[in-house]
Amino acid sequence: MKLELPTLVSRDPESLVDCIAYRRSYREFSEAALSINALSLLLWSAQGITGQDGKRATPSAGGLYPLHLRILVQRVESLEPGVYDYTPDAHSLERVGGHVTEGVVRELGIGDQPWLEEAALVIGVTVELEATIKHFESQPPNGERGVRYAYMEAGALTQNVHLQSTALGVGCVLVAGFDDSRAKKVLRLPSGLEPAALLCIGIRKK
Repeated sequence: MKLELPTLVSRDPESLVDCIAYRRSYREFSEAALSINALSLLLWSAQGITGQDGKRATPSAGGLYPLHLRILVQRVESLEPGVYDYTPDAHSLERVGGHVTEGVVRELGIGDQPWLEEAALVIGVTVELEATIKHFESQPPNGERGVRYAYMEAGALTQNVHLQSTALGVGCVLVAGFDDSRAKKVLRLPSGLEPAALLCIGIRKK
């Protein structure tokens, strides 16, 4: 069953200057739930459709859009805890997995990273890496171009989410040090999808 997300509310574009200036990584989150409206804006900023031609919020080499989002919801208003798949075309969520215990979430990180389990949600940025490599294999050096493009796109996506988090006044931190095999299992990734980054988001702890 798909869940349509709230309609987006446009914001003053002049605030982008402040968002860039005040963007910081936040690792301390309160136990408050994130609103469904905030989640809607964050996901749109990451992969939302921005025009009738199907273009998305982040650029993609060759228009492939190999990135996919899996959201591990821990505390979001109007959503049951669990793992959700985001569909950009419909701007909707589909629950693909049940509640994940805090201990399991914390074990995703390499080393002690408590913000993984303390965040209201974790956005798993995943990529169809093999398909991207194959698409660009004719470009030197031997398909590595596709890898570069995929991770450049992931970087653009994570920065968009950071800036949108700043605009919303919520905390966000990028986690790159994680256990790939555990992430694939927890996020219930199908064959062909590889985890590229985790974004921990939540209400900032005062």
